Amino acid sequence: MNLANCMRCRYESQGVLGDLEEAISLHKRVLEFYPVGHPKRLSCLGNLATCMQSRYKSQGALGDLEEAITLHQQASQLCPAGHPNMPTSLINLASCMQTRYESQGALRDLVEAISLHQKALELCPAGHPNRLLSLMNLANCIRCRYESQGAFEDLEKAISLHKKALELCPIGHPNRSSCLGNLATCMQSIYKEKGVLGDLEEAITLHQQILDLCPVGQPNRSPSLINLASCMQSRYESQGALGDLEEAISLHQQALELCHIGHPNRSASLLNLANCMRCRYESQGALGDLEEAISLHQQALDVCPVMHPNRSSCLGNLATCMQSRYKLQGALGDLEEAISLHQQALELCPVGHPNRSPCLINIANCMQSRYESQEALEDLEEAISFHKQALELHPIGHSNRSSSLINLANCMRLRYDSQKVSGDLEEAISLHKQALELYPVGHPNGELPDLEEAILFHQQALDLCPVGHPNRSPSLINLASCMKSRYESQGALGDLERAISLHFPETSQLINNLIQPTLDCIPPRLIQTNTGILLSQDEMAAHFQASTQYQTLVSLPQKINDWHSIIDLMQSAIATYFQYAMLSHRWGSNEPLLEDTLHHSSIYDMPSTNGIIKLKQFCHTAAQHGYSWAWSDTCCIDKTNSVELQKAIGSMFLWYQQSSLTIVYLADIHSQFPVTLSGSVWFTRGWTLQELLAPHTMLLYTQEWSLYMDSTA
Repeated sequence: MNLANCMRCRYESQGVLGDLEEAISLHKRVLEFYPVGHPKRLSCLGNLATCMQSRYKSQGALGDLEEAITLHQQASQLCPAGHPNMPTSLINLASCMQTRYESQGALRDLVEAISLHQKALELCPAGHPNRLLSLMNLANCIRCRYESQGAFEDLEKAISLHKKALELCPIGHPNRSSCLGNLATCMQSIYKEKGVLGDLEEAITLHQQILDLCPVGQPNRSPSLINLASCMQSRYESQGALGDLEEAISLHQQALELCHIGHPNRSASLLNLANCMRCRYESQGALGDLEEAISLHQQALDVCPVMHPNRSSCLGNLATCMQSRYKLQGALGDLEEAISLHQQALELCPVGHPNRSPCLINIANCMQSRYESQEALEDLEEAISFHKQALELHPIGHSNRSSSLINLANCMRLRYDSQKVSGDLEEAISLHKQALELYPVGHPNGELPDLEEAILFHQQALDLCPVGHPNRSPSLINLASCMKSRYESQGALGDLERAISLHFPETSQLINNLIQPTLDCIPPRLIQTNTGILLSQDEMAAHFQASTQYQTLVSLPQKINDWHSIIDLMQSAIATYFQYAMLSHRWGSNEPLLEDTLHHSSIYDMPSTNGIIKLKQFCHTAAQHGYSWAWSDTCCIDKTNSVELQKAIGSMFLWYQQSSLTIVYLADIHSQFPVTLSGSVWFTRGWTLQELLAPHTMLLYTQEWSLYMDSTA
């Protein structure tokens, strides 16, 4: 047994499959010496099961996983209630059930894994050596269920469990990196769910912390690089900054260099880098990027043999690239290969598999493309069949139901165009109408030429969006736009009154919702430059709601019918209103703190100490440049609140970056006797570097508040 364990350890260290094979052989021989009832049979079963699980992860043979499950089940049966090994047995069996779920997609396996992990956690109270492992495993399974079923409460529960696990992993703990990674993954998921950029930024921060814990040579460095790259790619997809995509590509390339042939993460590295190259191709249109993506996907496929858990993804991604090259160059061979690859991917996604519906849609789209190229009716019939199967997997309420309805409707229309069977046209119309009911109002595919029918459908859409529903505001706006159009056509005053009543309250709520993302990126307090009043974010929002700019936005839907244009104008106006200036300076004597301002209605009413004079002049200067808001680190942070102080320190770079202007005050440089800028004490500060790098626009002022040598930066 000891030799077997040593061989397994060497396999885990060096990855030589022969060591694992020998460990399995030795464990099987040991098991023969310990029949049922022998006290050491339990550990023998567990050790052999662990080796079988490792071989499955390496080779992807489902038989190994099934044998591991059977062995773990036998081991758990040897652990009566109260047995000290019961938590470990439950955790090991649950891990195998989760792995089988990930391979086969049967939800019952995941449900059983969750149940087993919950039982294990109950047996691991605070202080138990297995509590951390139980928390992490249960959180991972619940996150898997969220990814399968989409229940948001599962994601919130997973985050809560991961945070509890992280509390048990202080700096220096060997599992801290894993805990950070799991939590980061969940933050990525909640970002995808809600679209709040702050969640993605937190995920990036967590992954950067992980990477710091994995120096060059550390075995977890490659997955850390991969995960951080994935976040950077997500931020690129959200914000469109090509620098994020370039960083993602660089990180994936570094990861790939660490994943030599035979490395367990090589397929994932190849896949991820290929996907980024495809993204850059889609953004920049360089054929070389697409060719490299195809080459990388082909390499990934070579290291994912039949039954490998990543094979389906490799096939699908390579097929998508071949499809893209076909659209670009029109070579039928590329389309044929895409169809063949999608068919192979579909065979690996049986009924119940979470990836079956996208596989059906992809192959249907390829068959439709071949029909449009070759006009073979059997291709169209097959596309219709696949789209119908996909629609069955997207019941009412599913996020992809509308697109499935449209895809099938388009194929039915194509068949009508070819065969002129009226039933096909009627079905296409029916499917389009069903899709219309599901489209967010303002979607380009949600428009009808018949105004009366548009009003009817928008009213039905509004009925499906009660107060509080995220689509209620656009639904009201679109219905109001239709009512306004009918008034302009027919002159019925009732239609105009209805449009106005629909617009106002919900438009106000929409504006308020759009304000929050802007407030999330600026400091929690700002000084109003014309009054000198220090306001919180809630007070700033209230000030905006009382402004003429706000009233102008409320009236926009009465003037513009295009939903996207309304949103763009609102976002632009909000961003302009909350533009602010930042002060960069070296602290002097008698600087005003937050508590000092609480005793005065305005900073302009405060006694003129050196610090107050500087603050007043800074606000006057910001106002002269057209900014209504200003921030100084002296009085805009509650330094008695440690939580707020730490958050402010962590957000400082972002605040300077988001500011419209940074004003640098050089207290030791005189206008009449200017000295070299580098000689100023301002350059001796620890914050100077980030305050130089972060701002987009910077103005330097001398002691007398004159521009330094009339220059701007």
